[in-house]
Order: sequence, then structure tokens, then C-alpha cells
Amino acid sequence: MESPFLLRIRETLDGERRISETTRSDFQALDHLVANIAQDLQVDYDGPEVGIGTNSGLHRLRVAEHHWTGAQRGWGVAVCSYAQSNHPRSEWRLAKVSRERLPLVLHALPRFFLGYVQVARSQREDRASLRRLQQIAKLLQR
Repeated sequence: MESPFLLRIRETLDGERRISETTRSDFQALDHLVANIAQDLQVDYDGPEVGIGTNSGLHRLRVAEHHWTGAQRGWGVAVCSYAQSNHPRSEWRLAKVSRERLPLVLHALPRFFLGYVQVARSQREDRASLRRLQQIAKLLQR
């Protein structure tokens, strides 16, 4: 049986549910799930664009070991800025994106998971976490 939060994300993608605070809670659970998978795989992945307006290419979903405030580091997915340099800067975890960016992130998830599976498969094909990633990608495909 699939995680309820993933099923709700799928329903929201399909238009059966509205984006709401429940979506943000579901994104928080998704953050934790992807962080666990990313910690196991330890494969960087630059995902789809989730920028707003004319600068849409300046923000992307990215899996990496992110450096947050102070000494806090951790593997996971984040919206990263590519505006300042060749090195992306971690900006927001999924559950912390703005109300305006939330639908962009939601609709980028199917592409994000498909791409992440492809990159991870090429580098870590023997990991159980890759199988879980493939299940999520399949669930979210439209």
C-alpha cells in the first residue's frame, strides 16, 4: 500500500484535489522521504526548472548535499538558485516554497522523479532506495 501523502499529491496533480495547506504538509513528508533516499544514494541531480516569471530558469529542483544555515548540512531535494554563480545555492525545502511557486513545484514532480531515477540508475543501480524512487516516479506519472 502506498503512502497516503503520495496518493494525495497524485490526486492534486490529477486535479482531484485543490492545492491547500494539506499539500504543504504532504510536501514536508515528501521532503523527508526524498532526504532518506538521497542520503542512501548520494547522487547529485539537477532537476526541472521551477522559477517564476521571466527568470524561470534561475531556480531548479536539485538533489544534493545541501548546506543550510550554520553548520547544518544534509542530503535531500531543494529549490536552488542558479543566479549568482556556477554553484547552485540551496534556497528552500519543498514545504517552504512560496504560495506562488507551490503549483510549479507540484507540476514539476513527475519530471523530477523520472530524471532522478535515470541519474540514480546510472550510478547506483543496486540500491533498494532506487527501487523506491522508481515506484514514486511511476505513481506520479500522468
